[in-house]
Amino acid sequence: MDSSPASSAGTASVTSPAGGASASAGSSAAPVAKTGRSTTSIHLWQFVKELLLQPQLYSSSIHWVDRNAGIFKIVDSNRVATLWGKRKNRPAMNYDKLSRSLRQYYKKGIMKKTERTQRLVYQFCHPYHL
Repeated sequence: MDSSPASSAGTASVTSPAGGASASAGSSAAPVAKTGRSTTSIHLWQFVKELLLQPQLYSSSIHWVDRNAGIFKIVDSNRVATLWGKRKNRPAMNYDKLSRSLRQYYKKGIMKKTERTQRLVYQFCHPYHL
C-alpha cells in the first residue's frame, strides 16, 4: 500500500504531496517540492508577494505603496528578514543578505529601481506584481 517514492523514506512529511502523480486525501497545506522539502524552494520575490497579499498580518512590516505599479515598501526590515530566514531555515538571515538578493532581481527583470530612489522601496516589473 505504500506508494511513496524511494527517496528520503526516513522523514515523513506532514504536508500533502503536490505536483505529479496521485494526491489522494491530501490537505491544502504547503506544497512539497520534488526534493521532499516543503516551502524551501520558494523564491524571495514570491515570499515578498505572499507577505504583501496578507496585509492583515504583515502591513506593519511590508506594504504596497502603489499596487498597480508594483511598488512596495519594507517598513520593518528586521522582521521581514527574520520571516524569510525562518521560511528558508536560515537563522542567520539579516536584511543585508535579503536586500542583496532583492537587488539581484534587477538583473533578472523581476524588479527594477523606482523612479525616485527611496530607502527600502522596491518595484516589481510587469508581470510579477500582478
